[in-house]
Amino acid sequence: MKKISTLIISILIVSTAFAQEDRVKVFRDTRIVNGQSTELIPKGTMKFIISHRFGVVNNGIRDFFGLDNSTIRIGLDYALTDNINIGIGRSSLQVHYDGYLKYRIMQQKTGANSRPLSIVFYTNMAVKALVAPQTEDLTFNNKLSYTHQLIFGRRINDYLSLQLSPGVVHRNFVNDEVSNNDVYNIGSAARIQASKKLAFLLEYYYVPSGQIQEDYQASVGLGIEIETKGHIFQLSFTNSEGLIAPLYIAETEGVIANGDIHFGFNITRDFKVGPRR
Repeated sequence: MKKISTLIISILIVSTAFAQEDRVKVFRDTRIVNGQSTELIPKGTMKFIISHRFGVVNNGIRDFFGLDNSTIRIGLDYALTDNINIGIGRSSLQVHYDGYLKYRIMQQKTGANSRPLSIVFYTNMAVKALVAPQTEDLTFNNKLSYTHQLIFGRRINDYLSLQLSPGVVHRNFVNDEVSNNDVYNIGSAARIQASKKLAFLLEYYYVPSGQIQEDYQASVGLGIEIETKGHIFQLSFTNSEGLIAPLYIAETEGVIANGDIHFGFNITRDFKVGPRR
């Protein structure tokens, strides 16, 4: 009986291990450069995240290649379940407060019950709290903006992950007569694993013409991801100063050919809030 019990326990342990291995982690973190990835934090986990973007590097030594100026977002995420994350944050650019919900529809798996993709629905609401001549007479409703995305991701192999995220940004009020309230867009991203602790990230948001001012640019980002014990550190180079979707998708001003590139970083720290499994 003792041998049988030992055998049963061994089988259960091995079965559990294989079940966990079936789940494929497409990206290492919940963010890529500016946008969201298909990843969620597990139930009972709280994530503290600081995103930082400095000024453009083409200003030269005058402002120390942009380091004298900065935009920052401080956020706090929490996992209600393994498939549902919520979060809040504050951005210094135009003084935005935002909240989001992220729901995993499907996770990529291998094995007998294989699934080819990870699919996530992401929705965000932001309010602009900036007090300026062009905004001081706006109602609270006119200061609101919304972002909705359906994110598809696939880990191709041990070295490459790809992502596609069609979505729409809706702004209840725009300051010009050219831009639409609804801005449809398609985001794309890739992660290239260079070593056990180092990876490169690429991100691009395409906005079909006629929806925003011609002076606005497509958001492009290059990231360097460094994984250390307890947190993931991401260095980034992007033409977007904004750190929430209505800004980096619909209001990116940086022209890469002119050197309008912002150096920055994302740094996260996860904390276990609920009981350990």
